[in-house]
Amino acid sequence: MPPPPFLPPFDPPGSESPYVPEGSSTDDDGSSDDFGPRPPWWPEDFPWPPEPEEPTVIESYPPIHTWPRLPPDHPYHVPPGHSAPDNLPPGHPGEHYPAMPPDPVIYPASSEDGSTSG
Repeated sequence: MPPPPFLPPFDPPGSESPYVPEGSSTDDDGSSDDFGPRPPWWPEDFPWPPEPEEPTVIESYPPIHTWPRLPPDHPYHVPPGHSAPDNLPPGHPGEHYPAMPPDPVIYPASSEDGSTSG
């Protein structure tokens, strides 16, 4: 079986494509769509062939969701200049209790040969 003909990644402007595969169509007006007879599962009260739908146009993207700021009297409010969870003001309900250390970082267990189990 011979190799397929070489197709360049693009055709230079004003030139015709050197190769058109057999059975391919170059018209893009949709007139060559042959839907054939109505399939048996298609509802009788729906038109056949189906009417083309108009494309959906997204005119603007939805805004990025930002959480509203909590009121200053809320227990989890973080005042300006501070950030959660790393820079909370003293006494903030989200900080660790004095007797409670931060959560330890747990690494995966490794075997004697140095590989991790998992």
